[in-house]
Amino acid sequence: MEQTQKIGWGQFLLLLFMCRVFTLMTFVPMSANSGDLTLQMTAAVIGTVIQAVLLIPIVLLKKSVTRAALEKNRFCGIVTAGLYLLFFLFYTVSSLLHFQKFLSARFFRNSGSIIMLAVLLAVCVYCASLGVEALGRSGVLLFWLFIAALIIMVLYSAQDFDITNLFFGKLSEKNLFTAVMDDISRNGEICAAAFLAKHVREKLRCGVYGLLAAKLLLIEGVTLLITAVLGDFAQLTDYPFLTVGTFGGTGFIQRGDALYLIVWTITAVINISLFLHISAGLMVEVFPKIKFSASIAAIIVFAAAAALTITGAELSERGFRVLSGCSIILLTGVIPLIMYIFSKKSHMSK
Repeated sequence: MEQTQKIGWGQFLLLLFMCRVFTLMTFVPMSANSGDLTLQMTAAVIGTVIQAVLLIPIVLLKKSVTRAALEKNRFCGIVTAGLYLLFFLFYTVSSLLHFQKFLSARFFRNSGSIIMLAVLLAVCVYCASLGVEALGRSGVLLFWLFIAALIIMVLYSAQDFDITNLFFGKLSEKNLFTAVMDDISRNGEICAAAFLAKHVREKLRCGVYGLLAAKLLLIEGVTLLITAVLGDFAQLTDYPFLTVGTFGGTGFIQRGDALYLIVWTITAVINISLFLHISAGLMVEVFPKIKFSASIAAIIVFAAAAALTITGAELSERGFRVLSGCSIILLTGVIPLIMYIFSKKSHMSK
C-alpha cells in the first residue's frame, strides 16, 4: 500500500465529515432515551469541546501515532497498532451491520443479508485499495451530493415545519454525562485522524477544527429540523433523518427515499472503505512485507459480520456506545498525548 499519498486539509475535513454523515444516518440521534431537545443540543456542544481537547496531541504530533510508537519502541508500537486495529475493525463491522440492517428494514426486506455484505465489502476493498487520495477526492464530490440532497430535504419538508415542536426544557444535569458520552461515541471517525495526519499536506489544524465546527453545525441543524418536522413522532421512527427526507415528497420528487438511498449507499461505501484502508495500513506498519492487507481486513470484517448475522446476535447499542466512547477518548486523546510527550523528550535529549 502506498504510504506517501497526500491530501489537502479540506479533503481531510470533508472525508471525515461524510463519515459522520453516515453515522447520523444509521445511529439515530433522536430516540426515546436521548432526552429533550435542550439536553441533546447541549451534549453536542460539550462533546465537540471535549473532542477539540482530545485532538490537540494529534495536531501537535503531525504524524501517524502508530508510526511514532513504532519508532520509539517496536513492542510498544505493535501493541499500539493492535489497539487501533481492533477498534477500526470493530467499528467497520458495526458500520457494515448497521447499514445492512438499514437496507433490510427500509428497502430490501427479502434480500440475502450475507450476499449483501459480500457485495458491499467487495466494492469497499476496491475503493480502499485506491488509497487516501482517491478517497479524499470522493469525499469532496460526495459532500456536494449530500448538500444537494439536504437542500431538497429542507425545501420539501418546509411545509411541515411546526415551531411549537421546538420546546426547550430545563437542562437536567442528571442525564448530561450519559448524553455527552453517547455523543462522543457517535464520532468514531475522529480516531482516523491519528492515522490520517501523516497524509495531510499542511494546515492539519484547520482540517481538524474545521471538521469539528462542521459536524456541530450539522448535528444541531439536523436535530432542529427533525424536531420541527416530526415532533414527538421522531421518537417512534427508526430512522428520523430519512423519515424527514420522505415526509413531504411532492412535486418532481414523489419518492424522496430513492434519492437518499443513493446518497446513503455511496456514503456507506466511502465510510467503510476508509476504515478498511486504515486497518490495512496498520497491518503494513507492523508487517511491512504483508500483501493484500485490505483484502485480509475485509475477510476479517466479513467473517465477524456474517457470524453475527447468521446467529442472529446483535451488537448491544448501549454497550457499543460505552465501549466506543471510552475507546475514542483513549485512542484520540490519551495515546497520542503519550506519544507526543515521548517525542518531545527524545527531541530535547538530542
